[in-house]
Amino acid sequence: MTIRATDTVVVLTALESEYAAVRDLLEAPEVHRHAAGTWFEVGRVRSGGRIALAVAGAGTAPAAVLAERAITEFRPLAVLFSGIAGALHDDLKLGSVVVATKVYGYHGGFQERRGFKARPQAWDADHELEQIARHVSRSGAWSRGLSAVPGVVFRPVAAGEVVLNSRDTPLDKQLRLHYADAAAIEQESAGTAKAAQLNRSPFLAVRGISDKADGLKYETDRHGWQTTAARNAAAFTIAVATEVLAQVPRTPRRSRHPMNVNWRADLTGTRSAVERCAVEVHLVPMDDFGQLEAARLEQLPGVLSDHGRVRGLFSGTERLTSDVAGEVAWVRSAPSPSGHKGLAVHRTGQRSAWLPLLNNARGSVLDLNALNDQIERCLRWLAEIASLPAPATVALAAGLEPAAGLTERQAGGFCTVHHLRVLSEDAIPIRDLLHQAREVAGELSARLHDAFRKAC
Repeated sequence: MTIRATDTVVVLTALESEYAAVRDLLEAPEVHRHAAGTWFEVGRVRSGGRIALAVAGAGTAPAAVLAERAITEFRPLAVLFSGIAGALHDDLKLGSVVVATKVYGYHGGFQERRGFKARPQAWDADHELEQIARHVSRSGAWSRGLSAVPGVVFRPVAAGEVVLNSRDTPLDKQLRLHYADAAAIEQESAGTAKAAQLNRSPFLAVRGISDKADGLKYETDRHGWQTTAARNAAAFTIAVATEVLAQVPRTPRRSRHPMNVNWRADLTGTRSAVERCAVEVHLVPMDDFGQLEAARLEQLPGVLSDHGRVRGLFSGTERLTSDVAGEVAWVRSAPSPSGHKGLAVHRTGQRSAWLPLLNNARGSVLDLNALNDQIERCLRWLAEIASLPAPATVALAAGLEPAAGLTERQAGGFCTVHHLRVLSEDAIPIRDLLHQAREVAGELSARLHDAFRKAC
């Protein structure tokens, strides 16, 4: 399993009952909205990492699409699918947990007069995930809190678009002829496995047996076996996810690496002596996951323009200037007597935003409450750029420039230095930034205000 600089495991489900079973095991789940409309809930587990949870709906195609979306959004350590399944092996009891050592996409084939010839796809379980799952199974601690201790088996599963509820159908005969080692049948793991493979993301399917695919499904459903099987699968899945997250050293909040910040004047080449003072905010990656390819950088001016208009940084009719210069792409509003505003993204993954301060007839004015609001808005605009690769953690920088002559509302004195700049001592997971934007903005604005007072 490729270790990634993140603290998240994605768990997908097909049904609301499966979703609820997983959600009940998470601490403080909060909604995370994807730009395309998908709602995830992100909660924590006892190992300190995060679980990003979503319901895909039944079927291979929805599972594949949502897995692709989740992997791109969260860059997870692993993708797990938790849900129910029908048993194909007679020795499996209702409520048993099947960990898929292999997923068969059984619908591939060639039909002719002489019969059907299978052309399946198959995906082996990620080796390290399977090893972790076997360790979890042996420990037995995962089943605490369940009404009964389910059996756990490690066998292949068959995944396709059919709900099987009979032992006397062509599909049942096909499965027993071509996929005799498949212990269970379900609908989503083939799509999820394919998406995970294409994105080089480790994948494991965990299924609770809710029926025996033998014509008695409605009866077992009436007796509550769907709920029991979903809970058993969820308990095992979260135990595996917890162990996965425990294997990764926690990224310290304190930044141990020197910050290399590209300030606004460096990014846009703007160093006008008559320009209005602006507050600038920068998110600086503390890992390599935010880095951009050169071709991607060339596409960013349009992306930043659209993002700025949608989020309200720019109006719908405002004339914008943009460029890609060296290692940075930027977009900004036209210069005006009150200053200009803009967004920039550096090749390193640094994200930057700036807004002009309030001003009067004498020049730019520092108002602490307004400054706090402006920094918070900048933080949100930057964290919400969903189309960029996301670093696991970022350090923060903020500045006021050009600061010479800057005065404070209802206070005496004026600034005598060209710029004021502060750096954060702590790094923060970028996915947590939206939830802490107000607190972080208050800290940065207070430090800038303190720097201003010292420069007066």
